[in-house]
Amino acid sequence: MGCVNMAYFIKNLQEGSRPAPIGYSSWIDYWERKTGRNAPKCHKTGCYEFATDGAHVQLEYGWDEWYIVPLCHKCNMQRGQSFVVEGPLVPVNPNNSIRW
Repeated sequence: MGCVNMAYFIKNLQEGSRPAPIGYSSWIDYWERKTGRNAPKCHKTGCYEFATDGAHVQLEYGWDEWYIVPLCHKCNMQRGQSFVVEGPLVPVNPNNSIRW
């Protein structure tokens, strides 16, 4: 049985240059290790490019929590834009829960 990912309406944050946490080679590495999944494609709905960036996003309607989601570089450069992505969303704060 396949796993169904939730869709989330997010805002791509302007902030994107902060380094990955110690022990992780990149934000995609962080996302992959936290979820136990590979990030082969961009998670923006309708984009089928390879994921190259671990993008910092927030839910459009919700808390101020920051999350990481794999995006291609082109989609990640749409900073300040809102769009739909497939989860999971991995919180930047490791004490918070993943949104599957």
